[in-house]
Amino acid sequence: MDCRLDDVRNLDDFVEKNIYRLTGSFLFILSALGSRRIYLDADGTLSVVYDQEARVAGATASVLLDTDEYQRRFRAELYKTLDVEDAGWFTAGLTAHEGITRLLCNHYLDLDNWTTRRHWPVAPIEISKDPASVCARICDRISQTTQILARAGSTSVALTAGNDSRLLLACSRQLLANLTFVTVAAPTADMDVACAKRLARQFGLRHDVLPYREATVAEADLWRFRAGHCVGGNNVKMHPSVEPLEGQYFIGGLGGEVGRGFLWLNAKQDTAIDAKGLVARLKLARTAEVVEAVDAWLAPLAHFDTFLILDLAYLELRMSTWGFCDSYVKPRHHEIHPIISRANYVDMLSLPPELRRKGDIYFQAIEARWKEISKVPINKYGNYKDILRPAKEAIRNPKRASRKVMQIVGAWR
Repeated sequence: MDCRLDDVRNLDDFVEKNIYRLTGSFLFILSALGSRRIYLDADGTLSVVYDQEARVAGATASVLLDTDEYQRRFRAELYKTLDVEDAGWFTAGLTAHEGITRLLCNHYLDLDNWTTRRHWPVAPIEISKDPASVCARICDRISQTTQILARAGSTSVALTAGNDSRLLLACSRQLLANLTFVTVAAPTADMDVACAKRLARQFGLRHDVLPYREATVAEADLWRFRAGHCVGGNNVKMHPSVEPLEGQYFIGGLGGEVGRGFLWLNAKQDTAIDAKGLVARLKLARTAEVVEAVDAWLAPLAHFDTFLILDLAYLELRMSTWGFCDSYVKPRHHEIHPIISRANYVDMLSLPPELRRKGDIYFQAIEARWKEISKVPINKYGNYKDILRPAKEAIRNPKRASRKVMQIVGAWR
């Protein structure tokens, strides 16, 4: 840092300038200038929960509560209603245990009074007049992070059929000799495997297909406990499949959805957003407790436009709470998502809404970095299987199809 704490006049500005310039996964614990706080990184990739009454914080409820308390405080009914065993999760600070609250990204936990406060954003994000330069900056940062990791040790990069995976590949073009690309052959990942193999074959990538190994009952039970019973589904089932990556750096593509208006659906910039509608967009059960928690999260954001509110909802109520509540439970590899950083998120949110809704700007960025890989279809087989895919997925996972319908219906109400 290029300043001394004695010179700090505005603590919030100091933290934003000096701490949130960092990429990667981190916790920042402040004990200076009369303040004691815990900050998360730009997407809360390292889980923190706390017990306000006991004044204690930790990774998950399993480290805060003894066995009896863990069982006594367990919210069995809410756990079932949210369908956490399948694909649900606890949002807006809720957890699977009474009195245990999750710290959301963009908020800090004050260790003097054990309350949380939003520290970002403090103002609307200014829309950029030069979208191409914005995307170029995002890509440059991704490349820089990937290069640092590739130089530091054995590094694997996720390779799927998706948008963000393709962006990672484009940003890794000059580093291929130092990277291995990996795909898990999960039962529902046939398109990912097919596309990844095609990319590897066509462009000479060093590529490993990791065999799918489903967790045993004992492994799954231990995993759920260590994660505080806050998430389930494929997170639990397939975690043994990535054990071959232990001891390596693993580069994933989480975070890119923030730049594509993931929760916008039919919304316009002035569409009224309430807690019930937001819960529907998240595809969660609209129980009184969930709606109340989301309403409390939403209330301080009334001065922001609809798109920013929905983007923050995806970032804080979905990614921070679903995507990373298991961050300490994963097999022992060093997982980094280089799309995630304050600088990248500010740039993503500064793109004109019409470009973000279409998503073409990211495809153009991929094309500019590596035109040939942009010709391989994204999230498609590129053959007759694309016609059969929607019906196949609905049959394979009817609950997911039902949630999608309810999300669309709820968003229109």
